[in-house]
Amino acid sequence: MLLASACALLTAAEIARVQGEAPAESKASASESADLLVERCFYSLPTFARSISLEVTRGKGARAFWARSFHEEHEDRELPPPEKVRGVGEEAFWTGDPRLGGLYLLKKGAIVRLSIGGNQTKADKLRKLKQLARPILKRL
Repeated sequence: MLLASACALLTAAEIARVQGEAPAESKASASESADLLVERCFYSLPTFARSISLEVTRGKGARAFWARSFHEEHEDRELPPPEKVRGVGEEAFWTGDPRLGGLYLLKKGAIVRLSIGGNQTKADKLRKLKQLARPILKRL
């Protein structure tokens, strides 16, 4: 059962303020398992490299998924461990490299994953992702 579309969590004006242009379109999708509901939204911007991907995971298994992902050691992990990010959400982590990385946030038992395209430094992407995350977290 879908709760609310992930695409309703950001407005065109909020995206334009951060990315410099409003989305040309947004595409929603969702999937559900026994204990998790995952809603996604891809905001396609006129400059495709600036597009935004948003994913919201909720359900009774969300906190357990968060604990496994960010608080347990993974010996087989090929990527660097998640990097703690301060100042947004109950808890937040950056994962990946500057090109393909994303910001994961925890708020009220919901997990938000947010990423933006473009050839920017990790610091620049994190600054923008935090700006985008704030209105999302208020709407959860």
